[in-house]
Amino acid sequence: MRPSKQLLIILSVWLGLASVIAVGAIFEPVVSELTSLITYAKLVWLWSGVFLAVIAFIDMFTLISIHGLEITREVPKNIAVGSQTKVTLTLRNKLPHTRKVFVTDHYPKHSEAKRLPQTIELKNSQNAETHYTITINQRGDATFGNIRSLINSRLKLWQRIKLFRQLDTVKVYPNFAAIHHYLLLSADQQTSQMGIRLSQRRGDGLEFHQLREYRIGDSLRQIDWRASSRLNKLISKEYQEEKDQNIVFLLDCGRRMRTKDDALSHFDHSLNASLLLSYIGLKQGDAVGLQSFGGFNRWLLPQKGTYFINQLLNQVYDIHPTLHASDYVEAATELNKRIRKRSLVVLVTNCRDDDWPELKPAIRLLNQHHLVLLANLREQSLDKAIEENVVDFNSALKYAESTHFLHARQKTMNQCANEGVLAIDTTPEKLATDLVNQYFKIKRSGKL
Repeated sequence: MRPSKQLLIILSVWLGLASVIAVGAIFEPVVSELTSLITYAKLVWLWSGVFLAVIAFIDMFTLISIHGLEITREVPKNIAVGSQTKVTLTLRNKLPHTRKVFVTDHYPKHSEAKRLPQTIELKNSQNAETHYTITINQRGDATFGNIRSLINSRLKLWQRIKLFRQLDTVKVYPNFAAIHHYLLLSADQQTSQMGIRLSQRRGDGLEFHQLREYRIGDSLRQIDWRASSRLNKLISKEYQEEKDQNIVFLLDCGRRMRTKDDALSHFDHSLNASLLLSYIGLKQGDAVGLQSFGGFNRWLLPQKGTYFINQLLNQVYDIHPTLHASDYVEAATELNKRIRKRSLVVLVTNCRDDDWPELKPAIRLLNQHHLVLLANLREQSLDKAIEENVVDFNSALKYAESTHFLHARQKTMNQCANEGVLAIDTTPEKLATDLVNQYFKIKRSGKL
């Protein structure tokens, strides 16, 4: 319990009056007319102090028992990282008089809250709801602490801090806004608005789907001559991408994936892109699995069905990049032990030319059983350095170093291609689109 601002102001006035009386007492021997005035002022000051003390003492008792006030919190159990979420605070006043409550909440670390703290006036036996928005900027488990309130006494001379104990733990998932956006689009929009390019498919090397009438552009090998002779018109075979194939993500959690070009780390971008491709793969009838390495090892057996995306989210939402070095050979060895069926292995990492001696044997191990797609993340600062004008020695040096570094990266990409790996060198913001484009390209080529 503590004195309110109002009580402190009253005490300041009361002490100020004492100062005035003290100054008057100094001049009392000189000015005799002040004697009666000062005596009267002393009596007023003394009795006003007594009155104030009694009133303050009585008012203090109104805060001793405040069990009639309750505050509870409602917050969603699942939250997407970086998205605004509404939190509801419900106040219940069971006391027969009005209360003015100053309330705030102990929200999780790495968060930003708006509309906190708040002041709410509760009338007798009244319930009220108030809201604030929170943005949590880190995945994983986030904990809301106690609700803190500051309550005024009846005469607003005293204030008391009361904590309402309520611990809420929520799961902060990767931002699945891309998946939600993909769901809202029509079939044509899903390919055009998201930058996905579908190559023209003629049907060779794919799974038979159905027979249909011949269309201009169909190859001769697509024509079913038996059906054509029976129906006296040209009939073509229609194909679709093969289903029941495996997509396994090999996610690097090593120290280089901690790099940030914007609010998200390279690992967060790779996780969001992997989730989008996972959902698309599940929609296509493929099975999706995941293995992380580089200090945070987690394994998820490939499974089918769009419902599996929820299980995938629950398995990866608390994975974070570590300070460990990435061991590509160990990751490849573990993956080959766990799954023997030929799969599309999507290795998402940030490797450089000096990583090639470690990356090469890992790729060869994976190539024994699988088709490997290497997604190598590139820092956006490199692209910006190349685009900047060279105006002085420092900018020329920066340009030369960036060019040399990019050439070394391209050499690594070429070496991967020579090993039979499908390799893409991309920035984090373009990763999702590039991965999806490569996936559809692989499906239509029949390589898997």
